[in-house]
Amino acid sequence: MTSCERAISSVTPISERPAPKRGTGAPPVRLGSALGNAGGSWACRFCRSSISSPVADTSGEHQRGAMMDAGATFDSTHLPQRAIYDKRYAAGQYDHRSPVHVLTAEREALAEAVDRALKSNQDAQIINLFDFGYGTGRVTNELARSYLLDYAAAGKSLRIVAYDVSSVGLRKAQEALCAAGFTPDGRLSWQQDDAGGYISGSVRKEEAGLAVSVVFVHGCEDQPPEVMHQLALRASDGEPYLVTTSWYSGLGHIPGQSLRGEYFRHLGAVTSLTGEMVLSVSSTGDLAEIQPEWERKRLDGDIGGFPIEVPGDVVYLTELGQANFYHVFGTDLNEHMAAITAAGQHSWVQGIRYPDPEFESQEAEQANYWRVRQANEGKRDRLWTAADFREFHTVAAFRSPTDPEQ
Repeated sequence: MTSCERAISSVTPISERPAPKRGTGAPPVRLGSALGNAGGSWACRFCRSSISSPVADTSGEHQRGAMMDAGATFDSTHLPQRAIYDKRYAAGQYDHRSPVHVLTAEREALAEAVDRALKSNQDAQIINLFDFGYGTGRVTNELARSYLLDYAAAGKSLRIVAYDVSSVGLRKAQEALCAAGFTPDGRLSWQQDDAGGYISGSVRKEEAGLAVSVVFVHGCEDQPPEVMHQLALRASDGEPYLVTTSWYSGLGHIPGQSLRGEYFRHLGAVTSLTGEMVLSVSSTGDLAEIQPEWERKRLDGDIGGFPIEVPGDVVYLTELGQANFYHVFGTDLNEHMAAITAAGQHSWVQGIRYPDPEFESQEAEQANYWRVRQANEGKRDRLWTAADFREFHTVAAFRSPTDPEQ
């Protein structure tokens, strides 16, 4: 038995919490709290092992382990992502689930996008980068720290706008940057329960006449995606973004195919026509062990109050015992990207990670990386099929004015 198989502790349901309110700008979704009715198949988000609903789990597995707080309770409510991720980031286990924090494929995808943006926008004085679902800055903080050294020859400053619904995650990102020599550029203000979304402030680092600044935007999922769009443009002084990124889970936590499509549309709209987009998401090779049961529940109408609408919608358990809605992408990712790719632009998909367990060493990550590279070669310059998406745990969708084959 792995440590994760012991991770979901003996659970005590939290009863009769009110359902969270949804935003006024999107169709209301009744999320409710009916986990006991949902029953069936669950997955530990750390080790991917399939488990039964912990409400019914009497086996002793997923009950005690180092990765679960001893006093944690099982939350049967569909909590807002803000509440879920504030708790996950505060606990710290989610941040440190693997000693490999940034995948080689992620690092390469971001570096190549920045390189293309620099070549396509040589007259730009500053590179504006928008990161949706920034969290603790796992991927993009690394770029912020290294940019002044790696891109000094380009002669352009970098402004990163870090957007997330978790103020706890953003504050951790800010503290990590300050520990690396960044300083607050004015006052930083955090309002954890703000329901409208706001710009918290920024940190900055200068060297040889160039600067890197990171602007923190604390969003609220109760607001429609138009608010995210407006905040993004305010944070960039109205300038379109030359790079837009999202790493791994931000888009997957948006409930509803239509609402997800709206977020894709707004992310595309804030990005310059000559800019780059890298949107990394879970694909159908992730959480494969619970997808069939949630699909059956969807077809039977037995979804327990969760917003299960289309294939790929699931609910998994976090390391803290939270029931968390998630969407894993298949060929619907092709459709989202086609909808935001204009004439003269190119979009494509490539694999980022195979569905191995969390990496325990750099060597394990590298072995996965080289398998992914080899698999990508056979999928170049064509539309991905459902089988292609099932092959990977994580994929990235790209939009660029540059043909990737040239």
